[in-house]
Amino acid sequence: MRKPFRYVTLSFISCIILLLILTIISYVKVHQTLAYMEDIERNYQVMMKGEELISKMKDMEAGQRGYLLTQRNVFLNPYYDAYRVVGKIINDLEDLVEHNQTQTSRLTHLKKLIADKIKITDANVKLARAKEPISPENLKEDKNKMDEIRNTMNLFQLTEKQFLNNKYNLKISNDKHLPAYIIALSASSALLLLASFGFLLYELRKRINFQKALENNLDKLQRSNSELEQFAYVASHDLKEPLRKIRAFSGILLKKHYQALNQDGQESLDKIEKSAERMQLLIDDLLTFSRTVNHRDQDFETVDLNAILEEVESDISLSIDEKQARILTENLPVILGFSFQLKQLFYNLLSNSIKFSKNGVAPVIEITSEEMSGKDIFFIEGIREESTFYHICFQDNGIGFERNYAEKIFVIFQRLHGRQDYEGTGIGLAICKRVMGNHNGFIFAEGELGKGAKFHLFFPKTPNLVNNNQIQKLLSV
Repeated sequence: MRKPFRYVTLSFISCIILLLILTIISYVKVHQTLAYMEDIERNYQVMMKGEELISKMKDMEAGQRGYLLTQRNVFLNPYYDAYRVVGKIINDLEDLVEHNQTQTSRLTHLKKLIADKIKITDANVKLARAKEPISPENLKEDKNKMDEIRNTMNLFQLTEKQFLNNKYNLKISNDKHLPAYIIALSASSALLLLASFGFLLYELRKRINFQKALENNLDKLQRSNSELEQFAYVASHDLKEPLRKIRAFSGILLKKHYQALNQDGQESLDKIEKSAERMQLLIDDLLTFSRTVNHRDQDFETVDLNAILEEVESDISLSIDEKQARILTENLPVILGFSFQLKQLFYNLLSNSIKFSKNGVAPVIEITSEEMSGKDIFFIEGIREESTFYHICFQDNGIGFERNYAEKIFVIFQRLHGRQDYEGTGIGLAICKRVMGNHNGFIFAEGELGKGAKFHLFFPKTPNLVNNNQIQKLLSV
C-alpha cells in the first residue's frame, strides 16, 4: 500500500476511534445525568417524606396535649389521623433509602422511637379517659421521646442534604473538564479529516499528472513504433533483396567455380557465405524484434503458457536431443497476452539456456510458477504495488554470467561472448524485455559465473492492465 493511502486509512481509523470515544463519553454523560436526576428526585422524596413524618408526629403531639388539657374528643382526631399514616410514611422511607446503610440504620432507630412514643401517648390517653391522674414522669418521658424523634429526624434530613450536596459537587467536578475533552476530540477528528482530504487531494493530483505523463509517453511510443515500422519495411524489402542475390551468386560460385579458385579465393568465398548467413540471421532477428513492437492493432487474448511451452519444446526438439537437455516445469498459468510474442519469449529463453550450457554437462532447465503481490517485488513502486503478478522463473545450470552484466544482457546487440564462441546476434534477450513490456510485465536476470542463470518474469494477473492500443482507445473516449 502506498504511503498516502496508508496515511488516509490511518486517519479515517483514528477519526472513527475518536468518534467512538465521543459517542461513549456522550452515552456515559447522559447515563450519569439520568442517574443524577434520579438520585436528586429520590433525595427530595426522602426529604419530603421526612418533613411529612415529623409533621404527623407534631400533629399527634398536639392532639394528645389538647385532649389532656380539655378532655374533648375532637382533639384526638388529628392524633388518630396521624397514627394511621405514620406507618405508611416510614415504609416509603425504608424503600427510598434501602441502598443507604447509614440512613437505613437511622430509620430503624427512628421507627423504634416512634413506636415507643406512640406507646407512651396511648397510655396517657387511656389514663385521661379513665379520669385517672397522669404522672409527671410519663409526661416527661413522652416529651423526651418526642425531642429524640425530632433530633433523629433532623439528623436524617441533614444527612440527605449532605448527600445531595456531595452529588451536586461531584457532578460539577465531572462536568468541569468535559467541554474541553469534547472540543479537543472534535478538533482532532476535524484535523484528521482535513489531513485525509489533503492526502487524497495530493494523490489525485499525482494521478492526474501520471495520466498526463502516460499520454505523452504513449504519443512518443506511437512515433517510435512508426519509425520502427518504417525500418522493418526497409529491412524486409531493401535489405533482404540484395542479400538474397549475394547469397544466390555466392552459392553459384560455390557449386560451379569453387574448385577453380585457389586457396585464397576459396577462403574469401567461404567468408562471404558466412557473412551473408550472419547478415540473414541479423535481419531475421531485427524483423522479429520489430514485430514485438508492432502490435497496436491487436488486443490481448487468453494464452495458456503450458501450450506455449509445448510448442517451443517441439520447435527446438533437435537442440534438446542433441544436448540431452531436461526441462522440468510446473503447471503454468493462463494469462492475457499475445501468443506469438509469448512463444518468442519462451523460445529465446530456452534456446539461450541450451546454447550457453557447460561443455560435457547436460542442460537442466527448471521452470517454476507462483503468484506474488506487487508490494513483495522489490523493484515495483507506485500503483503497481497493489496488483498481483504471476512470477515465472527459468533457471538453468549453464555457464552463467557475472552479476554486473544483469542489466547489460537485455540491451540490443550486447554480447558477453564472441561470435567464434557462441553464435547469435545479441537481440534475443532484448526481444524478451520488449515482450514483457508489451504485456505490462517485468523481467530481470540473476547469474553467477559457472553456476547458471535465472530469469524472472512477472506478468500482471489482473485483466484491467491493457495494452497500448486499448489505453489509446480509453484516452480518446
